[in-house]
Amino acid sequence: MMTKITNWLEVSLTVDGELAEAVADAFARYAPGGVVAERGIKYLDADDPGTPKDEVIVRAYLPMDARVEETRQKLEQALSYLNMIQPLPSPTFTPIKDANWMEAWKEHYRPIPVGEKLIIIPAWMDSPDETRIPIKIDPGMAFGTGTHPTTQLVLELMEDVILDIQESGIVHRRDDAHLPKNDSQISLIDVGCG
Repeated sequence: MMTKITNWLEVSLTVDGELAEAVADAFARYAPGGVVAERGIKYLDADDPGTPKDEVIVRAYLPMDARVEETRQKLEQALSYLNMIQPLPSPTFTPIKDANWMEAWKEHYRPIPVGEKLIIIPAWMDSPDETRIPIKIDPGMAFGTGTHPTTQLVLELMEDVILDIQESGIVHRRDDAHLPKNDSQISLIDVGCG
C-alpha cells in the first residue's frame, strides 16, 4: 500500500541560461515529480510587463521521507561535480507543506484584459473592472485560461469585426458592409479567421 507524502523539500538554484539544462538534469535524477525551470523576469516599475533575464531558476521537489537527507547529499554531490566545470551558487533548500494544489493555484490567477472592452475572468471571481465586459471561464491549470495569444487575437477580432460593444455593455452585431445582412447570427466562419 502506498503512503501519502505530505511534505516536500524544495531545492532551488538560480543559474545562467547555459547551465540550466545541466542543473535540471542533475535535479531530475533525485526528484521523482520532475523539475521546473523558470526564466527570471526583471520589472522596471509597476506598469512594466517585464523583460526576461539571462538567469533561470531551476526547482525540484524531494519527498520528505526517511531518505531525504541521503537524497539531499547525493544531489549536493552531483552539483559539486558541475561546480568543477563552472562555478555554481549554493542551492536553497526550503521545506514545503503539502497543500491542495488543485485549488491553491487559483489564488494567483488574475483577470486578463483583452482588446479595448473585454476582460477574461475566472468563474470564481467578480470583475475588477466595471468598464470592461467580462468573459467568465472556468480555467484549467494548463488549458482554457485565456492567456494564449491565439485566444486573445480571436477575442480582439470578435471585438473589432463582429461586436458593437456600446456604453451600456450590451453587445450587438456590427452593421459593416462585409458581414451577411440576412442572418441574425454570425460566426467567425462568415467573417473568416485565417
